[in-house]
Amino acid sequence: MVDSVRSVTEANRQSWNEIAPRRLGQPAEFFRGGGIALEAFEVELAGEVRGKRVLQLACSCGDEVLSWANLGAHAVGIDISDVGIEMARRKASEAGIEAEFHRADMFDLPAGLTAFDLVYFSAGAICWAPDLERFAAIIADRLRPGGSVLMAEHHPVWEVLAVHGENQFGVAGDYFARGAPQHEPDDAKRPVGARGTESPPLFSAFVWPVSDVVMAFVRAGLRLDTFFEAPEPDMYGGSGDIAAKLPAYYVIKATRN
Repeated sequence: MVDSVRSVTEANRQSWNEIAPRRLGQPAEFFRGGGIALEAFEVELAGEVRGKRVLQLACSCGDEVLSWANLGAHAVGIDISDVGIEMARRKASEAGIEAEFHRADMFDLPAGLTAFDLVYFSAGAICWAPDLERFAAIIADRLRPGGSVLMAEHHPVWEVLAVHGENQFGVAGDYFARGAPQHEPDDAKRPVGARGTESPPLFSAFVWPVSDVVMAFVRAGLRLDTFFEAPEPDMYGGSGDIAAKLPAYYVIKATRN
């Protein structure tokens, strides 16, 4: 990895380790019973994954990885947090589910993790990528020909708006910041486990405009198959009815030609 990227991701790793024990997700019993911690549209967009290789980036405590495994995939998860990966492995063992977990940086994946049918990540992956072009190129390189990337991410508009009351907002970030790290976000934008604490750990997050993300995948040689934006009023808690008029997340599926 380039030293500048490594320094950012390593500092974030220490902060993730600090909050990981508070990011429990679903219990093992949920997955032992066949539970799926994925949105219905994610399962639909992924298509049939039985017998296929699925890699999740930034897998945290492993809930989505175990979900892909329950859908019949050979599921692999990577996360930068040592604590989070140990939690995921323990949950998989307790649930009796075969899944593979690696402690790794998204920018320095193990060499053997290649030829995936699907690379997936959910809300909270791109915002931790200091270099968007490299991030997209790494994903494309780990896909087999015909394989796809599926992402369902926080919308950058949500990342930069702070709710101050009903129909009252402030700008808490820079939509066009791109590679400039955002160190002091609105508390609602901090990761689960860091919100509402007196001394939250320091994270370096990045706001990437939606157009930049789309074009990074295109330049990496991926064909855009699906792209849509959607509201999620609960993500703008306290703002009133106007929340339904604001983008909260966006979804992309793109395929390696």
